[in-house]
Amino acid sequence: MGADNNQAASGVAVVNKMDRILVIVDPDNDKDFVIERAILLAFYYRAQVLLLMNKPNVLDQQDAATSSLTSRFFSSQKKLFAEHYQAKLDALKERFEAQGISAETQFSTDKNSAAMLLRKIREFKPDITLKSVQQQGRLARILITNTDWKLVKNCPYPLLLVKAQPWAEDGSVMASVDPMHSKSQQNELDHLLVETATSLAKSMQLNKRVFHCYFPDMSTMFPKVTGADTYLRKVKEAHWQKLCELIRDHDIDEDDVIMARGDVAKTLSHVVNREKVNILVLGALSRNVVEQAIVGSTAEKILYDTPCDVLVMKHKRQTN
Repeated sequence: MGADNNQAASGVAVVNKMDRILVIVDPDNDKDFVIERAILLAFYYRAQVLLLMNKPNVLDQQDAATSSLTSRFFSSQKKLFAEHYQAKLDALKERFEAQGISAETQFSTDKNSAAMLLRKIREFKPDITLKSVQQQGRLARILITNTDWKLVKNCPYPLLLVKAQPWAEDGSVMASVDPMHSKSQQNELDHLLVETATSLAKSMQLNKRVFHCYFPDMSTMFPKVTGADTYLRKVKEAHWQKLCELIRDHDIDEDDVIMARGDVAKTLSHVVNREKVNILVLGALSRNVVEQAIVGSTAEKILYDTPCDVLVMKHKRQTN
């Protein structure tokens, strides 16, 4: 798809075909689940793959005024360093080629990893970029690094953050939407999320789902409010009507729609487990509000605690 992405209404890029996949390889993780995901996606879509690895090397920062003996030693060590990680990439490339997938590799020692990755992403123009997020400690809490956040905020193409667990064979792809938003750009983004989830599910023979969490739990906020049941019923009906309007233009049945009331992060994690979600499709509205929309406290909980891969999408106007 690359620069010629198919488009929905109003110029919104939809992930319904993948010709080019960029995979950010963790140099220190020999059991990186991002490789398994990339092989699956590239196999289903017959895509070309770029395996990109960055590992800063402190030897690159040595003083140029060192002795010739020291300089030769550093030079040989830098060469061995690069050869070690290039060998890892070459071994991964062979895994892709064994599946009939065309793959290339690039290795870098740039100390500013995020800037280098974003530069390569813009050069390659992938239909999707894959990156694993790290598992941290005995509590198995996901560690979202500074590089991850910079990619979430600035990656101009769809970004799949991969968790360290296998996909369920009978799993689903689920779009999280907000059909009550008043801005037309958010409405277009919701259509993008639904269309992308539908397309991915169809291509990979998974179930499709649409999720919306519509209201905080009033029973804890206002325990003695009279008429709350009637009010909440009307709110629920209004949100359901908007959801039905949203899915009307897509290949989504009402049985595929999940609407829940409560804390979005907690509710989402519960639904993800129940529906065996492999990929959660989220949207970032714009660069100006991305910290609130994606890199805010609620989104941080979602990225940290949601037990599935997260695909971050942006309105196409943000990528220009």
